[in-house]
Amino acid sequence: MAEAQLTGRVRTFAGVGVAVGLAALMGLGGCGKREQHAAGPMQPPDVAVEIVTPVTAPGNYEFIAQTEASRTVEIRARVQGFLLKQHFEEGGQVKEGDLLFTIDPRSFEANVQIARAQLAQARAQMALAESNLARVKEGVEKGGIAQADLDKAQAQRDQAVAEVKLSEAQVTNAELELSYTKILSPVSGTIGRAEKKEGALVDAGQNSLLATSQQVNPIYVNFNVSERDVLKWRSDVASGRIKLSNEKHLPTQITLSDGTVFESPGTINFVDVKVDPNTGTAMIRAEFPNKESRLLPGQYVKLKILGVTRPNVLTVPQEAVLNTPSGTFVMVVGDDGNAERRPVTLGDWLGSDWVVDFGIKPGEKVIVDNLQKVQPGSPVKIVGTVPAPGAAPAVK
Repeated sequence: MAEAQLTGRVRTFAGVGVAVGLAALMGLGGCGKREQHAAGPMQPPDVAVEIVTPVTAPGNYEFIAQTEASRTVEIRARVQGFLLKQHFEEGGQVKEGDLLFTIDPRSFEANVQIARAQLAQARAQMALAESNLARVKEGVEKGGIAQADLDKAQAQRDQAVAEVKLSEAQVTNAELELSYTKILSPVSGTIGRAEKKEGALVDAGQNSLLATSQQVNPIYVNFNVSERDVLKWRSDVASGRIKLSNEKHLPTQITLSDGTVFESPGTINFVDVKVDPNTGTAMIRAEFPNKESRLLPGQYVKLKILGVTRPNVLTVPQEAVLNTPSGTFVMVVGDDGNAERRPVTLGDWLGSDWVVDFGIKPGEKVIVDNLQKVQPGSPVKIVGTVPAPGAAPAVK
């Protein structure tokens, strides 16, 4: 009996405990609902957008290039003799026609005198032959001289004429060889070190190289373009994706290794007609005026092609672009007011904006701020519109 009463009390206390626990839980749940109801539904984040607008952008084509002399000439001896004097400063500037070397001319001066004497002798023989021919003709007309004598006199006169012509040619050749003893610069530019010193024996064979001269005004700048870029360039020009200010002579600009821009613009004057099978590239050459010889052959420079514009380019601000391991994308506001994740393919820089090659269309609203609170498929509230970039200035 006592045990039964004790058991009943325990059950009663347990029931009361369960009831109190349930009431506490229900009370807490009700409190949470009241707090949520008081806060209201989550508000869409405020965002600013930029409306995608086509612009005209300058083409961005930059290459690493190397300078080269427009003419490189080897200064060589054309006759044999001892080098008498060097008339230039090694590494200095020379002008076309400047005297560079003198070869001992004495033997060549003697050859000229000999040739001129032989010419005078030949002319005297020709005069005698012509006089004799005239007398023979007169004798034949009077009948006192046979026709065979006339033929002989005529042949002697013709031989004398030939001897004069031969002597004249020998004089010309002797004078030409004498002129070769004074070696003149064939170009204006810089000249390197002398390969032969005064007193050295030079000739027209293996010992002929005396120095090397380079013309650096104008100077060439060479750069290589991959086969793929060449094909894309031609496709873009044909389709109108890029416009050229001058199809035959595109203007160019170079930046030196210290970051300064070379003051004179250049123009492209040569495009190779073949692709190097070893490198898969084609060589292109630009020409620059270089009056003060500021550029030297062999320098590496950065070359930029000017005069290229890209019409109807779409851009987005840098802060609108998000990069993830799965790709690059922007967030746009759809017609329903919800945010959409849009994968994009980026091109070049245009100021502080990215050029977008694929992924967006004109008129779309790209979110440019508060992106950390934006979720794809969720509504957003547009509170401002960022001005789209204007048309880029024309490239001259």
